[in-house]
Amino acid sequence: MNLQQCRYVEAVARAGSFSQAAKELFVTQPNLSSSIKDLENQLGVKLFLRSNKGVRLTEEGHDFLKYAKRILGELNLLEHRYSSTFKKSFTVASHHYDFLSIPLARMAELYKEEYQDFQLIETTTKRILESVANFESDVGIIYLNHDNKDILERSLHNQDLEFTSLGDFPTRVFLGKQHPLAHLSEISEADLVGYHQVRFRQDKSGIIFDEDLLEIQQSQNIIYSNDRGTVMNLLCASNAYASGLGIVNSFIKEQIVLIPLKDSPTHTLGYVTNKKKNITDITSSFINEIKLSLTPHTTA
Repeated sequence: MNLQQCRYVEAVARAGSFSQAAKELFVTQPNLSSSIKDLENQLGVKLFLRSNKGVRLTEEGHDFLKYAKRILGELNLLEHRYSSTFKKSFTVASHHYDFLSIPLARMAELYKEEYQDFQLIETTTKRILESVANFESDVGIIYLNHDNKDILERSLHNQDLEFTSLGDFPTRVFLGKQHPLAHLSEISEADLVGYHQVRFRQDKSGIIFDEDLLEIQQSQNIIYSNDRGTVMNLLCASNAYASGLGIVNSFIKEQIVLIPLKDSPTHTLGYVTNKKKNITDITSSFINEIKLSLTPHTTA
């Protein structure tokens, strides 16, 4: 089996006839028919039902074409990658952080001549590490603290990833402005007893890394979400609370309050890169923009 045969099957299925497919592919019909017949013999299945009205895929043919299209699609992307008109993509995988929007928008403007796609993927810690390790993302944004440091550093090492600090930050409690505790200048964990907690949902399989900085209290009601906007809406619509680093630069800060947690440990925010890949100019520029965005918030 080869890529040419995959292309032949796709063309015949789309055209509905061998003769029309042969014209589109600029090959002779006997050669096209012979190549597909050889493929059917090799696979031991019949891909097409042939009749006077044309051809149609068998059940096995539909299954084959489904996988063949995936391969051809990836090949087309690879060919496009090296065409003269190709523009690159820049992808960031991160926890649910508000402050990354402005740096990414800045990159979209600065690098618009070289890059076409700019992506910010807010996802789980496990997925962030995987995407950087698999070269799907150029950089990842996560945090380390006393609770997750050992397991995260082990995971970084096993996947040949490097973590670089962007600064240390204390825990902030996120509350809607209507919350009974919103007037406090500092909050203790005891103050939060009895209130629902809103948390970001992490992966359920394998190693689990929490994104939320406060632990779940005994018998506490938890509201889970995997979307930052939903979390903020829940805070504004209820007396629930959430926790995080408190780095908020957008309009969201007008809708909530960020109150320091009493006796809070520090958390090290940082970026993750793949040791097997050189840091590009756009990645360096993005990191510098993040540093500027963090300057008013960092404690170190």
